[in-house]
Amino acid sequence: MTRGARQLVIGLDGAGLDLVRQFGAEQLPNLHAAMAHGAYAALRSVQPPATLPNWTTLLTGDNPGTHGVFDFTTRSGYQVRFTAGSVRATPTLAARLDRAGLRCACLFFPGTFPPERLERGCFVSGWASPVAFEADRSFVWPPSLYDEIVSRFGVQRFDDVDEFDADSAGFHDRLPDALCARIARRAELGVWMLSRDQFDFFALYFGESDTAAHHLWSLHDPGSPRRPAHVAAAVQMGLLRVYRALDRAVGELRAAAGGEAVELTIVSDHGSGGASDVVFYVNRALEQGGFLQFKPRRRFGAAIARLKDLALTRFPPRLRERLFRGWNAFLPSLLESRARFASIDMARTRVFSDELNYFPALHFNVRGREPEGQLAAEDVPALTRELEAFLCALRNPWTGERVVERVVPRDVLFHGPHTERAPDLLLELALTGGYSYNLMPSASAAGGGMFRRLSPGEYLGRKGRSLPGSHRPRGLFIASGPSVRAAGEVDAAMADVSATLLARMQLSGLHDCDGRVLHELSVSAPAAERAPLATSEPAPQPAEAASPSASEARVAERLRRLGYIE
Repeated sequence: MTRGARQLVIGLDGAGLDLVRQFGAEQLPNLHAAMAHGAYAALRSVQPPATLPNWTTLLTGDNPGTHGVFDFTTRSGYQVRFTAGSVRATPTLAARLDRAGLRCACLFFPGTFPPERLERGCFVSGWASPVAFEADRSFVWPPSLYDEIVSRFGVQRFDDVDEFDADSAGFHDRLPDALCARIARRAELGVWMLSRDQFDFFALYFGESDTAAHHLWSLHDPGSPRRPAHVAAAVQMGLLRVYRALDRAVGELRAAAGGEAVELTIVSDHGSGGASDVVFYVNRALEQGGFLQFKPRRRFGAAIARLKDLALTRFPPRLRERLFRGWNAFLPSLLESRARFASIDMARTRVFSDELNYFPALHFNVRGREPEGQLAAEDVPALTRELEAFLCALRNPWTGERVVERVVPRDVLFHGPHTERAPDLLLELALTGGYSYNLMPSASAAGGGMFRRLSPGEYLGRKGRSLPGSHRPRGLFIASGPSVRAAGEVDAAMADVSATLLARMQLSGLHDCDGRVLHELSVSAPAAERAPLATSEPAPQPAEAASPSASEARVAERLRRLGYIE
């Protein structure tokens, strides 16, 4: 196949256009130069804005209903298994390009284990679980590349900073240095690989922007309700320092890939923002609404939660990962299942939640589908409307603000053969004062209310508990290079990036992506398509319904089948 301009794709996990703008061109010259000479967007994530479904959509061009990846786990009845990307049902674009005769590298993106065995290129899987520690030989294709990387750069670690130890003294002082050093090492590896081979497609992932936002947001944001009483000036600069290191990495990688001649794509899976000091217990709310019942004694569920917490905090990272991967992740899957569901009396429950902070959602306890199902399938549309009325009427007890903005059936957001892997309903939570609610497990907390306030000792949190930074549905997309005009800000969704990437390679026919090609970015776009879109924030919509590639008729039909419209 004829080789076009080299494609360089840089993934910045959790990066947001709002922060890039806030820090400015003086602090982030490479990102702002790419924006000035190309196009950019506050990228609309696949909803909810969770890590694995979004990166998998970027890498495949498919929506989660087609590629099948919704979370770290896959639920069956009242059990969950840690599966991550191993359940992905469609190949990545790198594999499709490889089969078309192009040379590709796809490096360190989350949820891509096991690595695809490219004939002409290389693949290094990213972390595949919440306790991932390092990439061993099984993460790398071809295996010989593992030996070369280890010989030159050492073993590649995903979490050389133990985020489960974030409540230890000095953690937040040390974190920016550790993340900046990791960024520099990853950039050095990327430059080395670009210099030793002529790749047609080169994609490299950085996760440090997400880690920094989760842990350092309240130290960066003076208005955060979770800001400690005293924050040293150097610590306040931690988030900016990480973004500056990423900006340097972008400049180094672009220069190594060919400078202005390379087709550059910078993309994040979601944005980031601050978390409030308010905890919302979804299953307690469902209990008060008469949708769920807890078992009379919840001590077993609480004990399981404490055991899980003990394993995460007391075992060193390497041991945690070995225990996690042993017996096909049987033990952690068992603990996770019990922690989520053991306290719920399923024989008296119609609806239940995993209570995942990054993935607020509900499951129907449907008869014939779940082991102790109580709900007839024909009653689902009416119950959905009842739930929506109840949840959208909930108010923050301190401010009177609405807590749940919208309850969205999965068929409105996703389509494809694996849509049934998604929760039945997704919750779009409101912000309180601009900050997100914290979802925490009902079974492991004292008291019976559906809301509580965090104590000051909980403000900085740690991984596995509420963190001061949380996900937002608008991330970052930047396109720059010979095929891209200076279009300014545009509107784009995650799958649009994939479709546009293939179009920039003149390979749109290689795969029918779920997104649309952003023709308005092209230097050859008709004049009618060239005007940048308004930069004001549009009204929030479900991701697929908002996408220009989605058929309004198809969405209407889904709503009709669900009983929302006649």
